[in-house]
Amino acid sequence: MKILMVVAYFTPEIGSAAHVYSDLARSFIKRGHDVDIITSYPREYNLNTADLSKEFPLEEVMDGVRIHRVKHPHTRDNIIIRGLEHFLLPGYYFRKFRQLGKKFDVCLFYIPPLPLYYLAKKIRRHDGTPSVLNFQDFHPQELTDVGVLKNPVVIRILEWIERQAYKNADYITVLSHGGIDYIAKRGGKKEKTAHIYNGLLLSDHDKNFSEHTFKKNEGIENKFLISYAGILSPFQGIDNILDAAAQLRDHPDVVFYIVGDGMIKDHLAERITDEHLTNVQLMPLQPRNEYYNIINSSDINLISLDDRMRAPCVPGKTINLFASGKPVIAIVAGESETAYVMDLIYPDLVVRPGDVNALKNTILRLKNDGSLRNTVGSAQRHFFEEQMSLEGNAVAYERIFEQVMHN
Repeated sequence: MKILMVVAYFTPEIGSAAHVYSDLARSFIKRGHDVDIITSYPREYNLNTADLSKEFPLEEVMDGVRIHRVKHPHTRDNIIIRGLEHFLLPGYYFRKFRQLGKKFDVCLFYIPPLPLYYLAKKIRRHDGTPSVLNFQDFHPQELTDVGVLKNPVVIRILEWIERQAYKNADYITVLSHGGIDYIAKRGGKKEKTAHIYNGLLLSDHDKNFSEHTFKKNEGIENKFLISYAGILSPFQGIDNILDAAAQLRDHPDVVFYIVGDGMIKDHLAERITDEHLTNVQLMPLQPRNEYYNIINSSDINLISLDDRMRAPCVPGKTINLFASGKPVIAIVAGESETAYVMDLIYPDLVVRPGDVNALKNTILRLKNDGSLRNTVGSAQRHFFEEQMSLEGNAVAYERIFEQVMHN
């Protein structure tokens, strides 16, 4: 098939979206398909430090995938300007699509940004190409849940766009079973919605998880390492991790590493300094190989989401954490989809945000029981192998593509 994938973030950018679609594109290539990517030019705030001064080509072929980059204004921290950017993306990307002059069999869209639905609609109208909308997060629900989006007019507009996308999509994929019902309640069709986890190529597994040198590199070989690696945004509830670190100061062998970038990075740095949290290290975004080294070298990895995040989504980093075979604790609402998945695999590793004592006790329970850590890590890795293989995901997408191509 001739497949067009549209994603706002792509390699060399660091982040879940970039990696998920890079891996998925390569899995399609391995299965003999023809793949093009339309994406934005790399943003400096999503780049590894070594890449900040580099120029990247607007057209490039990587691992057989043709990448088409679009330059446009962008920002990270101003939510109003960022929202405007999201509404302008369909226009930027459609111009690039027209320049390609190529007829595709199907398009696959990473959403959010929600307005990319309009690009799918425009391409369908332009040359009849059907699209699959891959909803990784549900906007505006998640933005209103955490209080980032408060304007009732803007909320109503986004909710209207959301319902139109669900109602008119050729097909929708979501990361969770609960996402199917969520979409159906808002006008989508269950028969045109499927659950597919993000995945990792099993063929890459040994290569990605062979490095365990992070502790040695940091001089903390005798420490018990607890890591959070990911976006530092108001949606993540990272303050819960600092609260637990404060409670564990009397355990000198326990250290926390928070790795990433985002809107609350300065706030976290101030807390670490003001509260003398000498057992916490804050590190910038890392290249992918070092990210794997960190989670692979950790004794415990953390997933964290604000308690108000109730939309049925599973964080993109989950696949990598499960694949590492190291135990994962999830600091999430008990009613969340992440909690549901965690409890399927192994119970009592979900901690409600704000319950610092529970988080502290769960950490110490794993710390003091090496056999339990091995059991939990093995169970989570087994779930990854059974449910999150990109080889299996590629086959599932092929079936969906065939369906929308012949409707």
